[in-house]
Amino acid sequence: MTTELKGIEAFADAQRLIVVAAHPDDLETMCGGTIALLVQRGVKVFSVNCTLGDIGTQETNVMRLALATTRLAETDEAARILGIEETHNLGRHDGELLPDLELRAQIARLYRLTQADTLWTFDPFWPGQIHPDHRAAGQAALDAYMPSKMPLYRPEQLNEPGAGLGCLQRIFLFSTDRSPDIFVDVMDVYETKLAACLAHRSQFPQGLENLEWMKDLDRGHGQPVGLTYAEAFKQMDVW
Repeated sequence: MTTELKGIEAFADAQRLIVVAAHPDDLETMCGGTIALLVQRGVKVFSVNCTLGDIGTQETNVMRLALATTRLAETDEAARILGIEETHNLGRHDGELLPDLELRAQIARLYRLTQADTLWTFDPFWPGQIHPDHRAAGQAALDAYMPSKMPLYRPEQLNEPGAGLGCLQRIFLFSTDRSPDIFVDVMDVYETKLAACLAHRSQFPQGLENLEWMKDLDRGHGQPVGLTYAEAFKQMDVW
């Protein structure tokens, strides 16, 4: 059976989108263009980074706490460029992320607080997902889906102002090579995507030169469907 390929219309029902990533700059590089397009349509976007990104440098004279502080500020700047509603960082150490019960609870809490109806996260099932933090973030995000909807799971979370049972209705995975079925044309917002990525100066100190890998990736996603730059997703069935 041939899979029907979709574009931005795959997200037509999204009103409140939560993106669970591992590190500052994951969201911007993996799906920043599609985020920009959805914000233009009035979608509220909530960004969650599981780690502080506190080993994300080749410099040896930088303290981890200082780097984490820098990366938090860069995340907020990138969010302003993209129009993201809120940013959250779960405070785990870069390179040490595990999909443990407490991470699951932290993410479930944010599903409940944001009342997001749509989730994007890393595909933890793709064998090529070589970064363990990416796999862990994706796995924990998926693991939090079901308990967030159950009133006896961490009931204290439901006492927080604005919280309610999780109401996610749809899940999409990025950073996957397992037959993605959504290819979003991001050409018209590519300058916005680049600007958001470049807000992460600690990661891309040479500017656009450091982002050639990303442009190659986006060109690769676009080529099979006749687009200059595209971002790819795989929809996951949920009940």
